[in-house]
Amino acid sequence: MNRCRKARVMAAIAVLFALLSPAASAAIVWGPYVTNTTEESAVVSWKTTSPVEGWVEYAPEGSESGDVGRISSPEEAMHHVLLTNLSPATTYRYRISTGDETTEDHRFRTFGEQSFTCIIYGDTRGQKPYFAQAERHGLVAKRIAAEEDILFVIHTGDFVCGDEEWDEFFSVAGPMLRNTTLVPVAGNHEGSAEAFSAIFSLPAYYSFDAGSLHVTVLDSNDWAWPDMDTQTAWLEEDLASPLPWKIAAFHHPPFSSDRKRPGGDQAIRAEWCGILSQNNVDAVVSAHTHAYERYRVDGTEYFIIGCGGAPFYPLAEEKLEGHQAGREQTLGYLRATVSPESIVMEMVPVAEITEDGEVTMYPAGTVIDTVRLPAPTSGEWWNVLASLHRIPGLSELWR
Repeated sequence: MNRCRKARVMAAIAVLFALLSPAASAAIVWGPYVTNTTEESAVVSWKTTSPVEGWVEYAPEGSESGDVGRISSPEEAMHHVLLTNLSPATTYRYRISTGDETTEDHRFRTFGEQSFTCIIYGDTRGQKPYFAQAERHGLVAKRIAAEEDILFVIHTGDFVCGDEEWDEFFSVAGPMLRNTTLVPVAGNHEGSAEAFSAIFSLPAYYSFDAGSLHVTVLDSNDWAWPDMDTQTAWLEEDLASPLPWKIAAFHHPPFSSDRKRPGGDQAIRAEWCGILSQNNVDAVVSAHTHAYERYRVDGTEYFIIGCGGAPFYPLAEEKLEGHQAGREQTLGYLRATVSPESIVMEMVPVAEITEDGEVTMYPAGTVIDTVRLPAPTSGEWWNVLASLHRIPGLSELWR
């Protein structure tokens, strides 16, 4: 081969390599993760190191190979693929492919069952150089991943501390997120409503139904206030849901004994709490205070579950009226068991960490606070005591 021809061949190879190398080298760095799940649809998302085409394959668990659906995703770095025409209350297996990388099968379940279990936690950001997400959030994410049959996970905001931490969040939470649905709440460290929507393919406030439960997700951040009247009007309409149970989720707690913000976010309290109680919202879940607290105000249970891995905040000794429980220096999450008859909310501790960084793990199965919604009436409590103490005829005395 003469030099000119050899040079032309080498140039052609170089051009071909340049065209192919972005696809070949594009690696999956976030995901996959599932959001926007309903009875009939879901969105599968992932991010790659550079723009590249991809696809999602999916099918009902246990179906024949001919039942597999496939949807392509265009050449981009942030992928969001909508799956439609799904069957309610059905487990789907799915996998994604990008460039030369194809994942193993993962699973999620569409909504539709009246009874199910979900997880709630938040404030998972690290505090470098003192500790990374893997050191604390990793403990919580691993314990959640070991929970069985979790329909969805509500993250109450502050996933990260700055854009540079997103890779770490998805790496740490990946084993948990791949096999459930993520319900994200915008926290103040997510940057903006636009950044939140770009990552999760969701607006900063939205709602959905899951069996007997209606969930309302709100945006309590500073950037939401210029248009808060619109959001509050939407909230009043949204809470007209006829479902028997209602939960609201937003980042900033309206009640808290956080020493940094004594009393909680009083602007949010004034804006929404009256509406929530008037519309019989059963529970509100928030974060922002890096501890666990529970308040009962005007018939609604307010949970602060900001103990997913962020630096702990101390709580003041003086508590607001309605305070029911609290725990400092403890990583953990809420487990909610929902049925048409009740919701049982349990605070599951994962680890206690001293100010010196000493870690003590809680045994799996430990629960440190439990509340049943609706709370038993006085007559029901008498029956509970009769059952516990096994005193024949004790419950009859109430009558």
